[in-house]
Amino acid sequence: MSISFITHILETKGFVHSIERSAQVFYRYSFGRKRFSEMMNCLERKTGCESIRVTFCITASLLESHLPFLELFKGLGHEFAAHGYFHTNMKKKSLDEQHKILSLSYSAFEKLKMRVYGFRCPYLSYNENTLTALKESPFAWTSNNVVFWDGFKAADTRAREHIRKLGLLYSTTSSEKCISVPARVGKLIDIPITAPDDEMLLERCRIKDKDEIARIWKGVFSSIYSRGELFHLLFHPERFKLIEEPLRATVEEARRQPSPVWFPTLNELTVWWEKRASAKWDVQEKNGSLLIRFIGPQEATLLMKSSSDAKGRHICGLYGAAPSRQAGQWRVIETNDGWKHVVELSRRCSPAVERFLKEEGFITSRVEYPHRNALYIDGFESFEDSEKRMLLDIVDNSNFPLLRFWRWPHGAQSAFSISSDVDSIDLPDFFRRFINF
Repeated sequence: MSISFITHILETKGFVHSIERSAQVFYRYSFGRKRFSEMMNCLERKTGCESIRVTFCITASLLESHLPFLELFKGLGHEFAAHGYFHTNMKKKSLDEQHKILSLSYSAFEKLKMRVYGFRCPYLSYNENTLTALKESPFAWTSNNVVFWDGFKAADTRAREHIRKLGLLYSTTSSEKCISVPARVGKLIDIPITAPDDEMLLERCRIKDKDEIARIWKGVFSSIYSRGELFHLLFHPERFKLIEEPLRATVEEARRQPSPVWFPTLNELTVWWEKRASAKWDVQEKNGSLLIRFIGPQEATLLMKSSSDAKGRHICGLYGAAPSRQAGQWRVIETNDGWKHVVELSRRCSPAVERFLKEEGFITSRVEYPHRNALYIDGFESFEDSEKRMLLDIVDNSNFPLLRFWRWPHGAQSAFSISSDVDSIDLPDFFRRFINF
């Protein structure tokens, strides 16, 4: 066992927790492929997750030794992504080493004719070199950043200390300061992860009661749904038996919502986000009025904010379907005053403000003097990621009937994705992790 691995587990888990975790791992992986097969059967038949596909992030060195076994699941609609070549802490590696890891990972899938588009770092741990290498790799998406939802609080000092230690591994952001949706990082799509996950609840906080786990996840989902964001649940196969019922309960809660929830895989989410980036609003001024048109994917949802919830079905808050007509490739918005649908920005506003609002689907315009019937944003000479939530609240709480190209397709209010990290299938796999840490 490598000294660096021992140091890692002591720093991130503590001595007593490390011993407990080792015993649990020995028990869970001793069932090998049998337990993995049981999990897949449960996903298909027992959890109420029919038609929901999981993105399995697999350590690439496992592929060849387990290929016939993994191919059994190819026809079930689930997808595979890379989870390192070995389960290696990327944060400790140089840029050249990270290029090599990404190349080996991609080639392992390619050699076996398995399509792969995404890469998740082992331990969700990365540095700037990782991002640089990923941007230069064939991968289209990554998913390492954790959004910690504030509806969950660790119950005691010990649990809070274990959660704190995760900061040595994860890049964690509070849901109060960020928006849980995919983001573009160079050519990559970065897909955030929802916390708390199974590791935090079962191992760090010792919450074993399935009803309590379900209550926590359903509460987090409710917050995400109300904000129209992404609920991205991460679990580990060796713990599936312990979270099967809470997972089913959370999926059922999502399906009960009045507005639909979209259930994409991470590949599908990436494809949609790429399509979304190519869509655009076209605003033309003529004789003092505006002609507003939209061109984008057919499944796009166009919204208009109303001042009350008295009429129609709303998709998120006071946003409802925008009235439009098709004119060739364009969707045209009929309006008697186009300015009221636009967010006008002061010349002083940072360019990052305009980029963010456009990414969120709003129509923006830079003006010297605001129109009387338009929402006008001044200030924000500098603009940080931590200010996105505040700016969006300002826009959403305004009384203007703003037009918006919504985040999700087919009229969905929110999105719900599930992924799973597979770094070992049997005990020999797990022990090989120590050597290649």
